[in-house]
Order: sequence, then structure tokens, then C-alpha cells
Amino acid sequence: MILCRMGFADPFLQEWRIGQRFGLSRPLTNVLEWHVRGFGDGTLDSEVEISRKRFQHLAARPGSYYWPLLAILRKNSIPFLARGRIPPDAAHIYLPEPFGKHVPIMVPRGI
Repeated sequence: MILCRMGFADPFLQEWRIGQRFGLSRPLTNVLEWHVRGFGDGTLDSEVEISRKRFQHLAARPGSYYWPLLAILRKNSIPFLARGRIPPDAAHIYLPEPFGKHVPIMVPRGI
């Protein structure tokens, strides 16, 4: 699988969604991870979130990260059909800190 050759791996303890067939993740930075999920109906989900190595992972919210996945599909001549509007990629993911503060972490553009 192309994603595995790019450093994606099956994450330890992942939240499975209804219809999910696989889930892979890869580090983007020392704070952020990229997650790709595949579903039985052929759809893919792609998001960026705080690394599972940080306890803040439990409280942080993930953001959309589709355009790098689409670039991989195009580069490898994998046909796909986008149904509806593709959400914009998150510019920042917010790292929850004690006392209610949220520190913005910039999401890298592309891979």
C-alpha cells in the first residue's frame, strides 16, 4: 500500500468508526499526526490532530487534512471521485493547556 511506504502505520488503540475498514497514521511534526481512514463504501477520511504521544490528544479536536491525501492519489494515478465540497485543510490545531488556554499549532501545508 502506498501510504505504508510513505511512513503510515496502524496506530495503537484507535477509535473505530462505523463502516471503517482501516486506519493509518503518520507523524507530521513532533506535535501533530496525520490520520487516514478507509470505509467499506470506498470513502476516505483524512485529518490532522495532536499526537497520541501527548496527553492533550484526549482533549484536542482534529482538523480536516484532505488536500495532501488528494495529491498522493493524483501522484500515484489512483482514480477517485470527490462527492460534494471538500472541506478546507485546517491551518491550526489547538493544543489544550491547563487553565483553559489553547495554543495554536500551525499545520504544515503539503507533505
